[in-house]
Amino acid sequence: MASQEENIGCVRLTDLLYHDDLERIVQFNFTVDLEYLMENVHPKVRTKIPITVIHGHRHEESKQDIQREARNWPNVRLISPYIRDQYGTHHTKAMLLFFNKNGNKSVRLVISTANLCQDDWESMTQGIYQTSHCPLKTNTSTNQGTTVGSECGSRFERDLLNYLDAYGASLRDIRDFIRQYDWSDCKGILIGSVPGYHRGEQTMRLWGLQRLANVLKSHVSLDPECVKDGSTIIAQCSSVGSLRGKWFQKDFSRCMSEATNASSANTPEIKFMYPTVDEVSKSHNGIVSSAGFLRLEDGVYRQSKSWLDNHLCKWVSVESGRQKVMPHIKTYTRVYGWNNIAWHLLTSANLSRAAWGEFQKENTQLYIKSFELGVFICPSLFETSDHSNIQMLAATIQVPRPIPIIPSHDKEDPVTAVVPIRLPYDLPIETYGSQDKCYTRQYSQDACVQLFGAYAASQLFG
Repeated sequence: MASQEENIGCVRLTDLLYHDDLERIVQFNFTVDLEYLMENVHPKVRTKIPITVIHGHRHEESKQDIQREARNWPNVRLISPYIRDQYGTHHTKAMLLFFNKNGNKSVRLVISTANLCQDDWESMTQGIYQTSHCPLKTNTSTNQGTTVGSECGSRFERDLLNYLDAYGASLRDIRDFIRQYDWSDCKGILIGSVPGYHRGEQTMRLWGLQRLANVLKSHVSLDPECVKDGSTIIAQCSSVGSLRGKWFQKDFSRCMSEATNASSANTPEIKFMYPTVDEVSKSHNGIVSSAGFLRLEDGVYRQSKSWLDNHLCKWVSVESGRQKVMPHIKTYTRVYGWNNIAWHLLTSANLSRAAWGEFQKENTQLYIKSFELGVFICPSLFETSDHSNIQMLAATIQVPRPIPIIPSHDKEDPVTAVVPIRLPYDLPIETYGSQDKCYTRQYSQDACVQLFGAYAASQLFG
C-alpha cells in the first residue's frame, strides 16, 4: 500500500511475534483470523507455547468459525468475555508477549489499533505502542512496590492489573504472571474502558472519559504558549457511533480539555478528523472496500450535520506517508504552535458513547458498553533530574527528529529533550472546504450499485 520510504520506522505483525524465545502469548482483539495470527508466530514455538486469545466474535457464525480454527491448535485457549449490552464489543487490541531468552525472562505490552487479520496490517493506517522488555522483579529492587510478591507495584502495573481484573477469573493466571515483572520503566499511562455502570467518583475515575479527564488534570500542565495562543484537540478515528450533540460538545469536549491549569487557558478548539468522499475515492483502499472499516452511517451523519460540520477536518497525510492509505487508527491529540503536542493518546476507542462512556444520574454514574484500551503520553512523564523541560513534537518521514523552536520566555530554561511523535496526519490540519463532503458508507453503497448492481450491494450492505 505504501512505499518503502513511507514505511520507515513502521512495524509488521511478524516483527512482534516471529521470535523463537517467546514462551507465552496473550492476544486481546475484536476480529481475529486465527490462521493469520499463527502464521506470524515463529514455527519453533507456534505449536508449543500457551497462546490465549480474548476475542470479540459475538455473532454465532463468526464464533463457530474461530472455534473451528482453534481445533487445529491445541495450545490455543479462546476467551469470549461476557458483555451485557447488545451494542457493546470487546474492542481492545493489545498483546502481552512473554519472553525467555537463555533464562532471562521479560514481558512487553503492545497496544495497537489493528484487528488480527491481514487487511488491517497490510492495507490500513494503524498505530502501535510497545513497552520495553520488562524484566522479572528482584528482591533488591530499589523501586517501591516492585519486589517479589508485591501487591502494589508500579503505577503502570497497577493500571494494567485493574484493567485485567475486569475479565474476572478467566485471566487470573495472566494477572499472576504480570505481578512477577517490573513495569516501572514504562512511561505511558493506560486509559481503559470496561463495560458496566460505574458509580461514584472512585470507580468512575478509573475508566473512559473520566479516566482521561483525571489523568489530564494530574499530569498535563499546558505550556505558556498553549495557554496564551490557544490550542486544538484533534479527535481522529475510523468509526462513529450514534452521536449526540450534547455528549460531544459538553461531556466529551469538557473531559478532553482538562489540564492542571485549564482554567487559565483559552478554550481549545475541538476538531474531528474524518476523510472526505474525494479522499476515500482516491485512496488505495477505494470507495467500496473502505466501507468495511470507515463506519459512519449516513443517517448518523445527517442527524449530527448541523453541529458536526463545524468540527470536521480533512485526512491530510502527505508528509506522514499515509495520504492514500485510509485510517483505521484512533488518536486523540492536543496540539499548539506549529508542531507542539501537549498530549497524545493512541487507543482502540472510536468516537462513541459505547467506547468512552456516557455520564448519567447528574454525573454520578458512567455507563460504558465496550472494552477498550489505549496509552497516553505527555511531556511530564519523560521528565528526569537531567531533563526537566521536555517538548513533544510532531515527527514526519523527512524530519524524524524535529528540533524545538525555543520561545523567548524559555531562554532561561531551554528545552533539554525532545520526544518525537509520529502522527498519522500532517500539521497544521486542514478544515473542510465548501465543496468537501464527509464520507459516509452510503457513498460506498451507491458506488457498489453502479459497479456490481443492486443485488451485490444488498448482500454487502444489507
